[in-house]
Formats: sequence, structure tokens, C-alpha cells
Amino acid sequence: MKKLFTVPMSKSAVPLSLILLLAGFLALSFGLPIIAPFSLAIAGFISLYILFGKKGISYTFSKPQKIVSSYFAGLIGAYIFAGVGIIITKILLGSSPNSNSVADGMTIFGLLKTIPMLLGEELITIILLIIIANLLGGTRKAIIVAVIISTLIFGFLHLPTYDWNFAQVIFIIAAARIPFTLASLRSDSLYTGLLVHITYDWIIFILVILSHH
Repeated sequence: MKKLFTVPMSKSAVPLSLILLLAGFLALSFGLPIIAPFSLAIAGFISLYILFGKKGISYTFSKPQKIVSSYFAGLIGAYIFAGVGIIITKILLGSSPNSNSVADGMTIFGLLKTIPMLLGEELITIILLIIIANLLGGTRKAIIVAVIISTLIFGFLHLPTYDWNFAQVIFIIAAARIPFTLASLRSDSLYTGLLVHITYDWIIFILVILSHH
């Protein structure tokens, strides 16, 4: 995946890529019949292809390296970051986190529907990261900047879900996002970050489902 930070990218395709990702996100957000759960993932695959050709997809989904350690470090890190974020949000900022309507209405069957949706979330975040890092030259500093910007955008995309609670999406949602991204970067594959993301969300969803019984 990290090869995409420095390989030639079709800069002229960047605006179209961003439009596609936005369209996919809107289709998901407004629940477009049938296609909604898959819209963002589809937009992500198309974006990678128009930006880099076939290697955009093959590099992004390359065989993970150090997958076990990256997975567990990412999962534990996500809960730690989110936990610290909750403390900051509630105690220091005095803001009560809002509930997630998707989680509140989750069912066991609904868990399966989240897989393509979470894949789409991973793709939009990583593609934004790749675009920024590539445009800035693929240096270590460029990657750090790209991680920060893509993480904040990921958080802001969740504003409608959490009733526009900026403190919550920055200090909890975006904070938990960082270990997902770092897991993908460390293993050099989006597969690892996706697996961490699915596990993280599913544990929360399952706890919510059990609490309703």
C-alpha cells in the first residue's frame, strides 16, 4: 500500500476521485435503495483504479505484513484512544457523547450489512491519505500530514450520525480512527485496518444487542 505514496498518480483524476467518494458517501448516508451499503466501497475501488490503474487496488490490498501484532496493537489502541477521548469529551469539555442510531437498532443480521459499509469507510480514509501523501511527495512528513487530515475528515463525516457533536467526533471517533490507519500502514495493507475496524465496531454492536435482551 505504501508504494502508492510515491508511484505516479493521475493528478487529473483526483477531482473525479473525490467526487466519486462524495457520491458514494451521500448514497450511503441517504440510504439509497439496494446500493447504499456498497456505494462507498464501490466508489473507493473505482477511485483507486482511475488514480493508479490496477496497481492501485493490488497495492492497497496487498498481503499484510506483521498482521497479528498490527491487528492487536490497532484494536487495543483504538479502545484506549476512544477511552481517553471519552474522558476528554465528558470531563474536560463537559460534552455528553450522543448515541449511534445504527448501533441502537443493530441486529445479528445487521452485523453482516456493516462489512461493506466499513470497507467503504476504510477505503475513503485510506484513499484520501494516499492522495495527500502522494501529492506532497510521499515523505515521512507528508504521510504524517496525510494521516492527520484523513483522520479529521473521517471524524467529520460522522457528524450527522452523532448529532453534530464536534467534540465527540474529534476526540472519540477520529481518535479511534488513528490506530485503524496505523495498523494498515504498519502491515502495508488495508486488510489489517479493515479487520481492526470490523472487530472494534462489532464488539460494541454485540454489547448493544445483548443489552437489549
